[in-house]
Amino acid sequence: MAKRKTKIDVAKENQLNLFEMIEEINPKKFAKEDYQKETKPLGLRIKDAISEAIKNCGLKRYEIAGRMSEYLGMEITESMLNAYTAESKEGYRMPAEYFPIFCKITKDYTMLDILVSASGGRMVKSDEIYLLELGRLSQAEKAIQKKKRQLTNEWNGLRGDVQ
Repeated sequence: MAKRKTKIDVAKENQLNLFEMIEEINPKKFAKEDYQKETKPLGLRIKDAISEAIKNCGLKRYEIAGRMSEYLGMEITESMLNAYTAESKEGYRMPAEYFPIFCKITKDYTMLDILVSASGGRMVKSDEIYLLELGRLSQAEKAIQKKKRQLTNEWNGLRGDVQ
């Protein structure tokens, strides 16, 4: 008697289980971190953010340093970047005027978000401005529609029309 081959259902193989689905729709996954509530000192949080940005950007430290040097017109070295991220070098911090170009090169704006949150604000990136403006316009349209309905109802009431 020949052995039966078991069929593998491709649909089941690619199917998510319940726990994966819950993880996927977890609202905390999309929530912004509240950097204002952090207990770690601000300087160390910024050092951590710089370190994470370097790690996740896909560029080598010397490449980041080279690009920063080009943009800033002054020499930034790999060892300087290392010092900016070392917790042991307490007095050595990245100057604030380097922040924008560093964020642009690494495409990571966490360090700016930390600073803004620490002062009680929220950071909005330039591409999010359009969404905010669309939301504002949508709210204005709703307010206009509400006012139109109110005026129409008042007008009909004055004329004695029944609705």
